[in-house]
Amino acid sequence: MLWFWVVHRELRARTDTVNSARSQLAACRKKHMQARGGPEEQDAKSILSRSLDIYRQSVMLFNQTLLKPWNRIPGFLLGFRTIKEGENI
Repeated sequence: MLWFWVVHRELRARTDTVNSARSQLAACRKKHMQARGGPEEQDAKSILSRSLDIYRQSVMLFNQTLLKPWNRIPGFLLGFRTIKEGENI
């Protein structure tokens, strides 16, 4: 039971990071769309690019954590699944 609790805690923390990065990416996309054609477009594009990198990295870290041998079985039994990049953005 302790094993499942530890895995759940770790995967929930990674999921929260992915969700936070996803919402930040959505906000950056909105700002970029508003700045299009204006003097702040380059800055908004740069911020959007960094935000996308952070999102991709958080997805990669979640998937790596889920697929570790000691996390895989409890993670799948607890309902965690790998996240495909670009899913739910």
